[in-house]
Amino acid sequence: MFAPYRPTSLIATLFVLSLLPAQATNSLKVLLDTSTEMPMAELRGNRLTAGLHHDVGQALAAELGRTAQFIVLPRKRLSSALESGEADLMCHYLPDWLPGKLGWSTPFLPNAELLISDRREPRPAALTALANIPIGTVLGFAYPELDKALGRDFRREDAPSSGANLRKFAAGRVQHAVVNQLFLAYQQRQGHFKAALHPALIIRPYQAQCAVSPKGSVSLAEVNRAIAALQARDAITPLFARYR
Repeated sequence: MFAPYRPTSLIATLFVLSLLPAQATNSLKVLLDTSTEMPMAELRGNRLTAGLHHDVGQALAAELGRTAQFIVLPRKRLSSALESGEADLMCHYLPDWLPGKLGWSTPFLPNAELLISDRREPRPAALTALANIPIGTVLGFAYPELDKALGRDFRREDAPSSGANLRKFAAGRVQHAVVNQLFLAYQQRQGHFKAALHPALIIRPYQAQCAVSPKGSVSLAEVNRAIAALQARDAITPLFARYR
């Protein structure tokens, strides 16, 4: 025999659901910068459709039993969005690139920062050889190793994005530029960058991390457990292999 329909019971249920915390929505809010380019991100307007931000975000969300929701914001808003809980996390970063009171995950995303030099110019033996020489950089990006090596003699030539930085280099407007290894290799393989280069000077190899919001719906411990589970299954390597 069916129980009688009670509208008041339905109203009570809806009221309880409305009081559930944000994590009950089952989404993981993943943040990225509007100027991000492939292989890190393919953006159509403010919608992320492909790239490592997409693939890593989806993998972490699945491991956490959630659905990835990508939020694309200008670089200047990234820290405040994470600190306020507008987003849960942002990956492919290092602590000295992003100010703010944030949690930082286990390092797990391999990359390297490189200095590339035009083959028609002498190859610098060390960063200190570039004192007062223009170096192609990206607006808003931090370069702590160059700051340390050159101090006031670090002459930045900022471009609005990594792609614009390479185009400036290819046009001969700078003879040296800083670029990350994944981005450079992808652009060369796609035929978008064909400049003749010296062997790159490795500024530093690194394992990038995820910045975790202190007010988000997921804790740093949960993110680290998800990363450990992905590493245990060697699930990160195939994601990078798609773009190499």
